Amino acid sequence: MITNSVSANAGTRKKGFRFLTAFITVLFVCSVTVTTFAATNDFEVTVTDGEKSVSISAKTTDPRDIVKQAGFTLGANDELDLSAYTAGKGGEIVIERANIIRIEDSGIISYFVGYGDTLGDIFSKEGITLGEDDEINADPSKNIFDDMRVFIKRAFGVSVESDGESQKVFMAKGTVGDAIEKSGISVSKDDIVVPSLDTPVNGLTKIKIFRVKYDTKLEKQPVEYDTEVIYSDDMYIDEKEVVTSGVEGEKTVFYTAKYVDGELDEMIFEKEKVTKKPVNEVVKVGTKKRATLSSHKNNQAPISDLAVPADLKLDKNGIPVDYAYCVEGKATAYTGDPETASGRKPMPGHIAVDPKEFPYGTELYVVSADGKYIYGYCVAADTGGFVKMGNTDIDLYMDNEDMCYDWGNRNVKIYVLN
Repeated sequence: MITNSVSANAGTRKKGFRFLTAFITVLFVCSVTVTTFAATNDFEVTVTDGEKSVSISAKTTDPRDIVKQAGFTLGANDELDLSAYTAGKGGEIVIERANIIRIEDSGIISYFVGYGDTLGDIFSKEGITLGEDDEINADPSKNIFDDMRVFIKRAFGVSVESDGESQKVFMAKGTVGDAIEKSGISVSKDDIVVPSLDTPVNGLTKIKIFRVKYDTKLEKQPVEYDTEVIYSDDMYIDEKEVVTSGVEGEKTVFYTAKYVDGELDEMIFEKEKVTKKPVNEVVKVGTKKRATLSSHKNNQAPISDLAVPADLKLDKNGIPVDYAYCVEGKATAYTGDPETASGRKPMPGHIAVDPKEFPYGTELYVVSADGKYIYGYCVAADTGGFVKMGNTDIDLYMDNEDMCYDWGNRNVKIYVLN
């Protein structure tokens, strides 16, 4: 609070009164002139204002008038120290200048008046206490001065959690990094701190430190083989053959495993090394188109792939000119057998027969009875299941199933050539 200035004290005024009465008595007795006596009534007074002192012959006993006579001006809240001054006798009057200071304590602003006090004295008088972690911008042991501005920041608690434990640190300002440093918890360059280290803290801040560790992991993995394709015109387009079987290789993959608070968080690929090379698979794929029965219609071309012997003469309709005898019968069609009963290669031209009727190796020439298709020159090379059924005479080998279905069971003429 601001204290009012000090007025002249009553004791000073009483002494002056008694001194004036004695002076009048002497005047009558001694018959001394008033002018001479008055000169002997002055007294010496020293007025001190800080480092400046002025000595005068005081003509009044009022301390404030004496100060004014000495050339000093008093402020509204300034006070006088009269402990070394005696009214009418002199001495020293010390001016105590009022120092108004402004204290902002956690946002609350107050003004106080002091007279040569230290900041600590003001705190004691006003009941202001500082906690261990509170911060102040001034030294409480130093003297105050006019228009002094003091800022007090009160410490608040900040929660720091790490390694499954939580603690509180108290601070008046700073960042997350400052709070962690004050907690004494060590943080490595890999650890994750939330919020970030440069985040300013307040009383609501909760800090969590996630421990990060890295470990190297090795993993064996297969290396897939590639498939190389060789195209061949000696195979049909729907046929393929594995020339070389593919074999998987093997590689070692190196990872860095990232653990956060002991839990696997991420697997980071580093490099890989092939320890066993794969063997590529080689596949032969046919390019030859499958024949259709319609392409052989009306004697366009014989179905059999066997070449007609040079000594076999054919007429303009593709019928043998010379043959042993001709049999009219039924012919079915088949395909896809892996081998023949006689050991010959399964192919158009090697047909299935009843060996009792046509022994293996018998050369034949087959034409449909209606003349639309010429199976052509062929050899008895296989035995068909039809033999037991008795409803067919021969079974003709075709290129594909579609041709077999289209052929069905047809009437044919079988020319026996030998």
